[in-house]
Amino acid sequence: MTVEERRANDGRGEDRPEGNDAFKHEALRRRLAADIARMQPDEALPTERSLAERYRVSRSTARRALQALREEGLIRSVRGVGTFVSHPQITKTSALTSFSEDLRARGYRPSSELLAAERIEADLHQATALGVDPGTALHRIERLRLGDGFPVCLETVYLSAERFPGLDAPLLEGSLSEVLRDTFGVRVARATQQIRAVNVTGRQAGLLGVREGSAALLVRRTAFDGTGHVVEYGESLCRGDLYEFSLVVT
Repeated sequence: MTVEERRANDGRGEDRPEGNDAFKHEALRRRLAADIARMQPDEALPTERSLAERYRVSRSTARRALQALREEGLIRSVRGVGTFVSHPQITKTSALTSFSEDLRARGYRPSSELLAAERIEADLHQATALGVDPGTALHRIERLRLGDGFPVCLETVYLSAERFPGLDAPLLEGSLSEVLRDTFGVRVARATQQIRAVNVTGRQAGLLGVREGSAALLVRRTAFDGTGHVVEYGESLCRGDLYEFSLVVT
């Protein structure tokens, strides 16, 4: 008997590949996926060792099953803490939809926590994005966007104070797009977006409920009405573990 065979027989070779490991880890992945479907987001999964013991498989099989579930976005692991059920990902397509519409499409109940609603003077960057002169009066609206009460993204929007007077806190509890449409008769007809990967800082991490330095997507969006005039300019910091963008390129 070879050394490898002796190690396998005495249990010390549990992390070595098994002949039918592909079948075993796929069977375990399916069983765990079914369990996860009945669990709540952020609910903890058993440890790798516990799974191996419970289902009588090697730790390497349990590890591969968990890795497959992570790649599917069903679970997330926090180093030194554990493995948890993920929240359903929010997929943003090239369709012109609002944040609230995107969340409702995924079965979430959208809401917002208003962090700031103030009038400011446009700096050069904001003025360029909105097509106004520097120093123009703007609304600056900062909100934490929530799905089922859970933080999803941190959003800051800038709009002309002259075009949208009286845009105060009571109007900002729901969908801003709906407020602009129903209160001011302005509809967004198209928008341009720039997306890049970033890491969240201390305040951002605290608001989003993630660890400092976690991956996020920074989305800069300029929205236009049917006449080609800018309606709003905004920057959204979206959680990387919850948000993905799916775009059609032609």
